Amino acid sequence: MGEGGPILEPDATHTAWSEAVKPVVRNGVMSTSRGDRGDSSPASPLHQPGRMQPYRALAYLALAGMAGIGLLIAVSRDFSLFNLLPPAGIVMLAGVGALAVRRLFAVSAATISAQRQLVDAGFQAADAIVILRGKNGKLIQANAIAERVSGFSARELGRSDIWRARFPGNDFDAEQRIEAAALETGQPVFREAAWIARNGDRRIIRWSNVAVRYDSDAPSLLLKIGLDITELRRHELSLLRNETYLRLAHRIAKLCHWHWQPDEPGDLIEPDRRKGRFVYSDEARDIFGYEPDDLPGYGDEFALMIIHPEERDGVFAQYKSFRSSRGDSYSIEYRAIHRSGRVLYIRETAEWILDDDGVAMQIVGTFQDVTELRGSERSLKLAQTELQRSLRMSGLCHWSWHLSLDSVDGLPGVYHSSGETADLLGLDPEDVELNDEDWHKQVVHPDDSVSSWEKYQGFIKGSDTHFVHEYRILSRHRGIRYVKSICEKTIDAHGRTVQIAGALQDITEQRQREMELVRAKNAAEVANRTKTEFLANMSHELRTPLNAIIGFSQVIHDQHFGDAPERYAAYAGDIYKSGKLLLQLIGDILDMSKLEAGKVELFEEIIDIRTVAEDCVRMMQSRADEGAVKIEQNWERGLPALFADGRAVAQVLLNVLSNAVKFSPPGRSVHLTGRIGDSGDLLVVIRDNGIGMSAEAMQSLFSAFHQADASISRRYGGTGLGLAITKRLMELHGGSIDLSSEPGQGTRVLLRFPHNRVRAPAPSGRIGRH
Repeated sequence: MGEGGPILEPDATHTAWSEAVKPVVRNGVMSTSRGDRGDSSPASPLHQPGRMQPYRALAYLALAGMAGIGLLIAVSRDFSLFNLLPPAGIVMLAGVGALAVRRLFAVSAATISAQRQLVDAGFQAADAIVILRGKNGKLIQANAIAERVSGFSARELGRSDIWRARFPGNDFDAEQRIEAAALETGQPVFREAAWIARNGDRRIIRWSNVAVRYDSDAPSLLLKIGLDITELRRHELSLLRNETYLRLAHRIAKLCHWHWQPDEPGDLIEPDRRKGRFVYSDEARDIFGYEPDDLPGYGDEFALMIIHPEERDGVFAQYKSFRSSRGDSYSIEYRAIHRSGRVLYIRETAEWILDDDGVAMQIVGTFQDVTELRGSERSLKLAQTELQRSLRMSGLCHWSWHLSLDSVDGLPGVYHSSGETADLLGLDPEDVELNDEDWHKQVVHPDDSVSSWEKYQGFIKGSDTHFVHEYRILSRHRGIRYVKSICEKTIDAHGRTVQIAGALQDITEQRQREMELVRAKNAAEVANRTKTEFLANMSHELRTPLNAIIGFSQVIHDQHFGDAPERYAAYAGDIYKSGKLLLQLIGDILDMSKLEAGKVELFEEIIDIRTVAEDCVRMMQSRADEGAVKIEQNWERGLPALFADGRAVAQVLLNVLSNAVKFSPPGRSVHLTGRIGDSGDLLVVIRDNGIGMSAEAMQSLFSAFHQADASISRRYGGTGLGLAITKRLMELHGGSIDLSSEPGQGTRVLLRFPHNRVRAPAPSGRIGRH
């Protein structure tokens, strides 16, 4: 090894190059194997004319020297070595030696020629780019691979401009520095660089640069051997890209993979014996918050560290079953604890990998963080529940019909309806699955069936994509229901209807409210008319006592009859009665107005219902005597007290007694009784044998400002507010008033005070008829 590189003598040259190239020989000269194009590359330095002349001269010189030595020894006889030889023998010996040297030279020349051919052949046959360049950069030799990869001939590559253009950018300068370093140090220098072919293809070449010499006096040459690693780098880049994509996919999917790593490469896969450990990918850090190396290498320890305490027993059992059943696999989900303490939902899978003989080669598995997935599922389920609740509360159900494109009418198609359809509409499941025509025949109300079907058919065959109509259905379990049907069509690019979807809404309650509003409107109109009639009647009722008061007071004031004190006193009594009647009329009106406005307050106390009733009877006695009507009482012994407003109860009793006395012909009786009912309520019954009422008149008897017969008030007097006020006062006490009557048979009124207002028995226990 010299400073300028190794001296490659023929044998050494053969040995070194045969390691790098495989020979192809042409006439003992290194050529570029371009056939007979005649543009062969420069001759190899190992086979140049004149290189063999020094060897021949040396051989002849050696032969002449040996002959001269032989003659000298023969003449002088000074050397003892040759004392036994005669001069002729010595000359003969010299001749023999000369012949031997010449023979040796011929053999060596043949060997050198063969070695040169071998080296030249190896230069061309190498499965790599082989280029030999002089120290001045001049191309000496290039093999066929160099020509094929570059697209240039060896002669063209010898041109400096073409050679320079093979290296992009500043790569040529860098390559020159590498070549200079190889020539200077005599050591191989390697470099990977781009090499541009004639067609512009960019190849990646790994160059090995080494300096070589053929003898100590010859200048160093640069041997460049290049391996085309373009495909290798492409595969490496593709592999790197795939690995990057895989890691990215793992991160996106929150997936971590793991496998069993034995302590020694040849060890069997036996986790139970713990000759190895589980190894986790880097994504474990993202999932669990721990570095992969910090996670336990064995399943049970991993479960103790990561898995939620409530899930561990099940996971332990799964791990044990998996270890004992070779060739099995599993997929489980459990809760885990992140390093930060938050709860994760993990899906774990594992699998044994066996060879053809059933021997375990590996255990592989994955962890996937499905926390967000489970959260989304819960959110979706909650949203579905809320949607179903909203649909149910709004009385909505939906359906869809995907028409078949294989038939003219789209039948049979695929029909789907929401699960709550039958429940919402009170139908059986088989009713919901009916086709449209059978639906209209069997479910739609007969009065609506034909018109609804015609409208629906018009929508199906028409151009409208939206349709709304209402009809009634006969619900098996809920009677007649009103439904609103909303339909939409989906039309494809060819104008064909491919889907019809819709919703059914139970609008029965809406229709009932609308009907109630209509009834209320009608009632309001009736009430308005009644109020008008009432006011007209009241004007008469108010004018009558007012006229009496004004008339009698005018007579008294003017002393119209002169000095007649007794007569004027009678007029004063009439004025008093008219004033009381007027006050009663106005009081009824004010009481009704306060009741309708909800401004009546009860002043409740413990009262004796019998005592209150007897006081009312005494107040009505004079009117009963005037009408020759008898009032009879019959009270249950030991009747309990009542917690109520005494004034309001007295007003109720007076209103009912007043009507009973007023509408009873002379000589009839009014019966007043009181007792405790079976449910503990206090019952007060007022029954008369008067004129009675028809069923039609009783329907609006308790309405405000309503009179069953306006002529009655004109005949018997009164405002017609008494029973309306009575009903409202009873309702304020939580009680009720029930009335039954027939024309000419009298009327029976039942006042019911609830049992929660009944108190301990009253002190007085009288019973009997009065």
